[in-house]
Amino acid sequence: MKIVQLSGGVGGGRLARGFAALPDIDLTVVVNVGDDADNHGLSICPDLDTVVYTLAGVEGPEGWGRADDTFTLNTELARFGVDNTFRLGDRDLALKLFRTTALRAGTPLSKVTEDVATSFGIRAEVTPVTDDRVRTMVRIGDGWVTFQEYFVTRRHQDEVADLRFEGAQSATPAPGVLEAIAEADGLVIGPSNPPLSIWPILAVPGVREAVSAHPRVTAVSPLVGGKSVRGPADRVLISLGLGSGNEGVANSYSGLIHRLVIDETDRNQAAEIPDIEVVVTSTMIADAGEAARLAQLLVAA
Repeated sequence: MKIVQLSGGVGGGRLARGFAALPDIDLTVVVNVGDDADNHGLSICPDLDTVVYTLAGVEGPEGWGRADDTFTLNTELARFGVDNTFRLGDRDLALKLFRTTALRAGTPLSKVTEDVATSFGIRAEVTPVTDDRVRTMVRIGDGWVTFQEYFVTRRHQDEVADLRFEGAQSATPAPGVLEAIAEADGLVIGPSNPPLSIWPILAVPGVREAVSAHPRVTAVSPLVGGKSVRGPADRVLISLGLGSGNEGVANSYSGLIHRLVIDETDRNQAAEIPDIEVVVTSTMIADAGEAARLAQLLVAA
């Protein structure tokens, strides 16, 4: 069975791990690149790396970065007055160095990501939505800032008034992305922040249209008890005028999804979501076994 998953970072990576644990699943994970940035001269792809590390079982305790990493280099940068707010572990830096060198040599990001996934023994296909540069910009009270300025430096405390995805309109989908979506038996949007992690994927020309044309699209809500498990998704949905709770999640995917999976703690919200099927189950998938259980439900339904 062919499954394509659209994914942000931690939540998406955990659901992908669940699909990868099931037998006879041909999995393709299409990952957001709007969060990507340059830091210390290196190419940083947070969501791609989180998905890879999670599928490989080497993710850090918070869901990102590498397990058992050290931060000697990051700490030493302070000696020279370098801003080291964006923490990069020493093992994690090895991947960044490899990717940056390959990109500068002209290798497309999708090929670099394939090589990285192979080096970790990952069987699933992990691909950026595009090889082109797309950057999420966030409008807050002070004007427009980069995603990393909003999320890391300012700790996502500002109200999000608007979003734009620079470079998206001139980007093209990475090789095989549209074909994978068209051929998928099931298309799943992972439990990622809809506006910040999934909209940048949909902004690449051709992707939204391919998703809209698919007959079986399921989204997994990132909310539990009406609130984000991590990050600002619940607040962003409200500030962008999409609505609160899972009604806001459904509105963020208007015209695209046929089913929405919500957590059992939000059972009372199901009646507030018209026109699509609502599935109620536990969506807490930090545990690999729970991720496989949810993936199995999605495959069987």
